[in-house]
Amino acid sequence: MKKIALIGTHGVRKTTHAYGIAHRLKELGYNSEFLGEIARQCPFPINEETTKDAQLWILHTQIAKELEAKKHKPDYLVCDRASVDNYAYYVAKFGNNKTLDELVREHVKTYSVLFRVPIKENCIESDFVRSINPEFQKKIDNTIKDLITYFGITLYDFINLESSLEIIKNS
Repeated sequence: MKKIALIGTHGVRKTTHAYGIAHRLKELGYNSEFLGEIARQCPFPINEETTKDAQLWILHTQIAKELEAKKHKPDYLVCDRASVDNYAYYVAKFGNNKTLDELVREHVKTYSVLFRVPIKENCIESDFVRSINPEFQKKIDNTIKDLITYFGITLYDFINLESSLEIIKNS
């Protein structure tokens, strides 16, 4: 199973793009599955009011759901987020944690391809779950960029669906 993940702050259309990739892979004859954003299921406060418990639950649930997907033996698992951008919300509020740093550093190696979806001007819209505060969105985006550098993560910028599919097929 190859794991593809789209990373980035909230409100940048990761879900839309991830669904598009999973759908297109199916059209091309691949067995692909989609793993949606875990934070929406979190029983604890998220966004600016997040807690350590919330962020630990999100990070560990992401990893568990990715492992669980292996039982279906898909060719591709397309993830709307990865462990690294889930961890960014923890780091932005509480700072780095040595144990979690090592967990994320090792787990991020399990992705075949990572795409970063950048912020587009005025794209954040209310979905009644994620924060619509543009300063918070930028703070998380900057934290993700810092973690990418800190962990030495190789990734691609998401440009469009077709160029992403070419990268995926060549990985």
